[in-house]
Amino acid sequence: MRLIFAVLVSVLTMVCAELSLSRTAPTSFDRYQSLETFARAVYYLENMYVDPSESQLPSLIEHALEGIVAKMDPHTTWLSKRAFNELTLDTKGQIGGVGIIVKVDKDHLIIVSAIPDKPAHRAGIKDGDEIVKINDIPLEKIGPDSVEVMRGPPGTSLKLTVRRKDQEKLLEFTMTREVITISAVNTYQLSEGVFHVQITAFQENTAETLLKFLQEHKGKVKGIVFDLRDNPGGLLEEAVKIADLFIESGLIVSTVGRHKDRIEREFAHKQNSFLDFPMILLINGGSASASEIVAGALQDHQRALIMGTTSFGKGSVQTLIGLPDGSGLKMTVATYYTPLDRSIQARGIQPDIVLNSRVLSPDQAAKKEVNLKGHIISDDLSDLSKKGTILNEIKDWPEALASDYQLVTAFTHLKGWQVFLKP
Repeated sequence: MRLIFAVLVSVLTMVCAELSLSRTAPTSFDRYQSLETFARAVYYLENMYVDPSESQLPSLIEHALEGIVAKMDPHTTWLSKRAFNELTLDTKGQIGGVGIIVKVDKDHLIIVSAIPDKPAHRAGIKDGDEIVKINDIPLEKIGPDSVEVMRGPPGTSLKLTVRRKDQEKLLEFTMTREVITISAVNTYQLSEGVFHVQITAFQENTAETLLKFLQEHKGKVKGIVFDLRDNPGGLLEEAVKIADLFIESGLIVSTVGRHKDRIEREFAHKQNSFLDFPMILLINGGSASASEIVAGALQDHQRALIMGTTSFGKGSVQTLIGLPDGSGLKMTVATYYTPLDRSIQARGIQPDIVLNSRVLSPDQAAKKEVNLKGHIISDDLSDLSKKGTILNEIKDWPEALASDYQLVTAFTHLKGWQVFLKP
């Protein structure tokens, strides 16, 4: 290794000398001189630093790359071999994990769903369990990286300690991680013809999966609540394809890279456009990047009513670049703009209707006739009461959906439109 660096320094020195003699390329000369400086510094640190365990060549290069990207925007990062591989699997819809979908609820990590026939489900973990420890480390000590900590290479072990409703004793589960293939498109029929369509990430084949669902239900859809809440983004091309499904023509998104005079524009196509039903699109502060591209396009084209809270505000585009040692760079290469040339960077998408997430407090829920002692028991006059009311439809939803205030409100808006559109 020392010989290689000595040769590298020697070659760079000769190149610099030749450039100096030619006096025709000062910019190139400066570039090579900087490389010579870097090579010499690394050589001296590797061979002369007092603690050789702290100056191994691989770690020196890693620290150098980390230092370089630290001076750039927060979305440009150097990724270790493991991190780069995991991120690549994420975009393909594959992660190393135990098959659980979680949500953060007031600093509590709640399991929304244990995916059937995956390690967590087989071990006995149930929907609604609260994770309190990961590998015996309390959640509060792990901080915001708890979801990332649960991921890992397939074949490795993961221990979760959970709190289950109606049980005082904490439960412990030890599982072996597997490659988990997750569908980014989740659908549920809220009522006849009205669907909740949730996109959790923009990964490979997300648009294809959504297109298949729309084709299977063509002519049957009366309205869609399109849920992009807490969707952190993903592949730009998938976001463009999804927006294209609901826009017949016109601009979807513009991207501007290093050269400001070169603007790339993505346009909608008439083929495979679904335009004959109303849409409400839900966003919140966790909706970022590709989610904001879709929301911005549907808002500017007045194709969907945007409800919720202001989105994250990430108006930049990144690309993944693999490096020879298996590590990689996630690098910002462009900024994007909505069809009306709005920049979302550090601004976010403003909803058409601001709708904060909330639930009824126990006191509010108790202020009803049914909670009064000795209230009269009611019976319906006929079976006509069982059809047509929104509350009758909502009561049949899964608990996670029925307690979602923003979703329930979006659904009632769609049902209201149906009432006014009736001849």
